[in-house]
Amino acid sequence: MARAKLATVEENDATPVERRVRAKLDTLADVRREMAKLYRMARAETLDVQDAARLVNILMLIGRLIEGGEFEKRLEALEGRT
Repeated sequence: MARAKLATVEENDATPVERRVRAKLDTLADVRREMAKLYRMARAETLDVQDAARLVNILMLIGRLIEGGEFEKRLEALEGRT
């Protein structure tokens, strides 16, 4: 999978150092934001479209897990009321 961009240690140093960016993916809004970022990167041709599609598929699965977890919490709260 192609990497997006590489940062450099110093302006004068041409040695690329990979920057690890950990995306926050705790909510559906976070997942949606990351999907939009991948879309923009694919459109700008800084990320291969196939790589972006694979990552978006993973994000869709994460989104479903978040939805399922939220549904489960709401169901438990309803069951606890009766």
